[in-house]
Amino acid sequence: MSLLTEYDSDAATLRRAARRFLLAALLLTLALIAAIVVRQGLFRQTTGYSFVTNSAQDIVKGQAVRIAGFRVGAVDEVSLQDDGLVKVSMEIDADNMRFITHDAHVELRKEGLVGSPTLEIVPGPDKTRLAAAQARLTFSRADGFSALANQVRDEFVPILKDIKVITATLADPQQGLPGTLARIRATAESLNALLANRGHQLDNIGNAAINVLGRAEEDLIHFGQTLEAANQRLPGVLDRTQQVLDNVEKITAEAAISVPPALRDGAAAASDAREIVSGAKQAWPIRNFVDAPAPATLKADSDPRGEAGRAR
Repeated sequence: MSLLTEYDSDAATLRRAARRFLLAALLLTLALIAAIVVRQGLFRQTTGYSFVTNSAQDIVKGQAVRIAGFRVGAVDEVSLQDDGLVKVSMEIDADNMRFITHDAHVELRKEGLVGSPTLEIVPGPDKTRLAAAQARLTFSRADGFSALANQVRDEFVPILKDIKVITATLADPQQGLPGTLARIRATAESLNALLANRGHQLDNIGNAAINVLGRAEEDLIHFGQTLEAANQRLPGVLDRTQQVLDNVEKITAEAAISVPPALRDGAAAASDAREIVSGAKQAWPIRNFVDAPAPATLKADSDPRGEAGRAR
């Protein structure tokens, strides 16, 4: 009996533990389901928006939708329309509708260069009007890694072509690097020859200049000697000149006193001569052979200034 009693007691304890475990598992399952439901937003009030694109690449159902980096909703449906375009429907929390303006657009971005793609709603500049429920927004794709690679390729291909052309030009034996080096070498040789010729000419010019300077130095020495001799003789010459000038002044003064009476006597003699000739012309036969005397004129030597000039 004691064994049966102990067995029943252990079985009851085991049953109670099993019931507790099952209850805890049930509660955990319900909590997990509630979390999933809350995560999916089944109990939140949402508003639908949509956009149209020509490709569903990098867009999947349940993909996060963000505004300014914050998650505000998710992609609800991705469907292909009859016209071949892809319609994407989004569910956005009603509390965040105030950020979606009527001119807002959706942009597909990637987190980093090669990160997971997300949809970013960018509000427009007009903040006064909000987008209506179920409104269709515009869509664009941001440049990702593939676009960046294509851009780099498009920019790098012309550079490669230019490098190829430059390489071909440099390899040209006539117009390229070999021909240029040959022309530079020829120019350098011509320049060296010209410099050598000019150096020889400069040497000749230098020698000639030295000779000319030597002769000029000799002439300057001779000229200095001449100036020295003239400087020694000049005082005596100046003294003699001063004496001559003094004599000239004396002669001029004497002429000023003696010349006027002589001029008056000459005038009287000329008058007498005219009277004698006039009387002779009246007598025969002399008047037929003797002409009347010409008017008497004084010679230049009788001018006092002439005397002074001769004295000088």
